[in-house]
Amino acid sequence: MKTNFIIVAIIIIAFLFGGCTTKENFDFKVIVVPESKSSVITLNDMNTAAEIISKRLNDSFGILQANMKLDVTENQISLTISKADTSKIAYARLEFWETYENAEIMGYLSKANNLLGEMKTVADIKNANTQDEFIAQNPLLGILKPRVTTQGELLPSCMIGLASGKDTSIVNKYMQMPEIKTLLPRELKLMWSRNPYKYDPSKTLYELHAIKVTTQDGKAPLDGSVIISAKPIKGPSKSDVKIDLTMNAEGISTWTKITRENVNRCIAIVLNGYVRSYPRVMTEISGGNTEITGDFTVEEANDLASIFNSGSLPFELKIVEEQITKN
Repeated sequence: MKTNFIIVAIIIIAFLFGGCTTKENFDFKVIVVPESKSSVITLNDMNTAAEIISKRLNDSFGILQANMKLDVTENQISLTISKADTSKIAYARLEFWETYENAEIMGYLSKANNLLGEMKTVADIKNANTQDEFIAQNPLLGILKPRVTTQGELLPSCMIGLASGKDTSIVNKYMQMPEIKTLLPRELKLMWSRNPYKYDPSKTLYELHAIKVTTQDGKAPLDGSVIISAKPIKGPSKSDVKIDLTMNAEGISTWTKITRENVNRCIAIVLNGYVRSYPRVMTEISGGNTEITGDFTVEEANDLASIFNSGSLPFELKIVEEQITKN
């Protein structure tokens, strides 16, 4: 799939290399070249890519044309941004992932929990007070609340558990341990929700989802590169905001296949590495239009639609040089 969001990567790298955490202006220069030399790329192709980069910077980040300089050759694009404002940096990597069902993963979580419990020392358990005793003996399932009914029946979903925001890093640490990874399916990829669980009154619990990797390169089978248009849709309430997406021929073909093969299963809509929604597929979707939800604000939906409408680059690019200077 063609890289639709390369300019986002450029801006993010500028942000990271600059070490900027608050609103701050800087000058940034970057050189990008075609990712592969396997196909013939003309000067016209490079100019088209430069125009899309310019449009993305202007529409999505509010960077004025006067503050941008693009020098284009058949081999590279040199981009210089003057007085870039880090407060306008946004990230919009949209992905559609297949998933596992809760019932398919719970057994693995139980095995991981038991192994972690065996790895706890006797002192760890003896020193635990009454409140922490269960967690001491159940290191994983003591902090990752399984998705079960009050009768102990597994709930149908790709959400496999809920954890407090302060405990998500501990869960991540456990799941990355070599001893635990050998217990889990090789195709399993875990992703957290961006927002707290909507039915949690305390708004401190975050969802953990079981993503299924189905591609050889480990990437999402469908991403934002196939989007040719996007528009926000407002529902009857202010909190009911969706984004309507129209896909190109490649996207239609892949989306049709994914939905056909995942009837009665969830598809995770992932934005910037976080699950925003996970609708259950009821029937094959053969058209090129779909709606995504994710508790978007009106402003966020408008910004995302603007980013998606910036256009797809004609070929993949990679960064070979960057330089940042704070003002």
